[in-house]
Amino acid sequence: MANTLRQNVGSVVSVTHGSSIANNGYSASGDKLTINNSTNKALLADFELNASFGVAPVAGAVVLVAVDYSLDGTTAGPAPSATMRPRVVGTFTPTAITSNTSTSWRMRINAVPLTEKTDFYVLNNATGQTISSGAVLYAQCWTPGTP
Repeated sequence: MANTLRQNVGSVVSVTHGSSIANNGYSASGDKLTINNSTNKALLADFELNASFGVAPVAGAVVLVAVDYSLDGTTAGPAPSATMRPRVVGTFTPTAITSNTSTSWRMRINAVPLTEKTDFYVLNNATGQTISSGAVLYAQCWTPGTP
């Protein structure tokens, strides 16, 4: 049996957050990362978040959430809010725990299944701290292949 290989599809895409993300808040609508998968047809994406906090968090998690467009890819879903919960993609790791002293690090979520077109947002879930503006969310689309 052949080993599964990773075939990157396109270049890394990114968005730099112009706004901070409050505790228990979502990234601003202008800071979402949209992946339009209608032409490249990648199956998966790896996500990386480079984020800083004013004070080192010792609880909670940073979560990637998604809002899919309509099936034809023309109509965006509603932005996430306290009254509109999006689809949870996963929790970025590593996650800060008691005694954490780091205020800045890179976090990853790998092999996220993709749909036709999706907006990705960051949720600052109960960290007790604010994610500083300037955080960068990256994505690399890819498809498994064989040698």
